[in-house]
Amino acid sequence: MNRVHRPVAITAVAAAVALFPATAVFAADPLEPVRIVMSVAGWKDKDAPKVEASGYFDGRLLGTIYSASFADIYRLAEKTDELQDGSGYMLGYDAVIGGQDSCELKDVRLEARPKKDGVTPVNVYFDAISCFGHSPDLMQPQTVFHVIEEDGRHVIDNLWSEDYREGALESSVKAQFAALTKAYLGFRLTGAWPKE
Repeated sequence: MNRVHRPVAITAVAAAVALFPATAVFAADPLEPVRIVMSVAGWKDKDAPKVEASGYFDGRLLGTIYSASFADIYRLAEKTDELQDGSGYMLGYDAVIGGQDSCELKDVRLEARPKKDGVTPVNVYFDAISCFGHSPDLMQPQTVFHVIEEDGRHVIDNLWSEDYREGALESSVKAQFAALTKAYLGFRLTGAWPKE
């Protein structure tokens, strides 16, 4: 009986591994989901994983390397953007790199900080501005990710590409996606946009 079901199970596992990068399916290292995102951002050196994705938050990545709450908030913001005909420009800047334009990423370095209250902050240092004649401060992280454990794997629960302030929630990308949805719902409810 086991012999009949074994090929089916092996085929299912093989299909899952082919569909998702192995690193996305079994993210046992808190740096792994961050490596995947930085690869999508354009990190290309020997330590960068090979990832096929249409963007930082495509459906495949949302279901594997992000927390359930981040994925829910992102999907609500994405639907809000569709309702407003925003054409996908939800934040108006690159959520991972920061800014609207960047150079090819160089000197990428990831550093996990000590875990605290279930969160492992991951600092990411990189040069995305030297092609514009600027010198980045590679002693300060350009982006910070908060990685948590969920369902036995490490996933990204939040990130900051500016104004980290030791994890101030209101300046995070997750909070900005939530605010976009909240503002739109308020507008639909009252007919007026909230005052800045």
